[in-house]
Amino acid sequence: MRRLVIDTDAGVDDAIAILLALADPSVEVLAFTTVHGNVPVAQVTQNVGRVLDAVGAGPIPIFQGAARPLVGPPVHATEVHGADGLGDAGLPATRRQAEPEPAPLALARLARAHAGELLLVALGPLTNIALALALEPELPRLLRGFVWMGGAIRAQGNTTAVAEFNAYADPEAAASVFEHAMRPLMVPWETVLSAFIPWSLWDRLVALEPVGQRVVTRITARVRRLCQETEQPGMILPDAVAMAAAVDPSCAQRKLARVEVETGGRVARGLTAVQFAGPPTLPVNAEIVTEVRTDSLTAMLRRAFTLSPEGVKT
Repeated sequence: MRRLVIDTDAGVDDAIAILLALADPSVEVLAFTTVHGNVPVAQVTQNVGRVLDAVGAGPIPIFQGAARPLVGPPVHATEVHGADGLGDAGLPATRRQAEPEPAPLALARLARAHAGELLLVALGPLTNIALALALEPELPRLLRGFVWMGGAIRAQGNTTAVAEFNAYADPEAAASVFEHAMRPLMVPWETVLSAFIPWSLWDRLVALEPVGQRVVTRITARVRRLCQETEQPGMILPDAVAMAAAVDPSCAQRKLARVEVETGGRVARGLTAVQFAGPPTLPVNAEIVTEVRTDSLTAMLRRAFTLSPEGVKT
């Protein structure tokens, strides 16, 4: 049984990643921590509750975290995810409330309480993780593993010409995480692009009941339109790809690397400079997922989109 804590900025693809984790019989989701990103953090917290409500999940605790990056104003992606972060699909509001404990404190406490057991999956900017690391310098040793969807290995940005959104939204936090032995399994933007779900297959998946047709079709309509307008060959699901690599390591190819994050500069802020292991190189501080098997991802999506309340592990 993999025990997960999911740190999220709860946009559309985060919601699908959450569904993948809830549907996996080998996974126990202990908590969610929320962070600024796709939308403001208060809306992120609301969105986690809305997703949990949509599948009848039990009372998994939600800890609200950082409302802004370590430096500068927050950056949001409402043009992609909608004003509410879930495609403006009109999902009902939730009555679930965030716990009083701030997310960075909760992350440090949970890591100590479950030393060697927790897999931390970060789907947004790394602000909460950097703050938790400042509170608990032993965090890398305490965690079983750490997966991050973010960065780009060939400077193929989706927010600027060279920077991926989660890295760009708080590069200081990302730099701190890579510099302080967190050694993440990094799922970069280029890998996500290659793990698309072809449109014909996507249409069959979202027709599945009850979750595919009732929830996923609605929240992904906006993203689907944007993907088709930019002539993508299928649906792109960044955080679902990262979750697949987290819960089924066998589906992901990976390479050791050295990652450094650009925090200055007018053009290159948020760039993740990646040097794969091999002479000459600095010591490695990450593993990079270079490929995720789409057949494995498809099987996980199918299981998630047919999820019933009886199948949710809490």
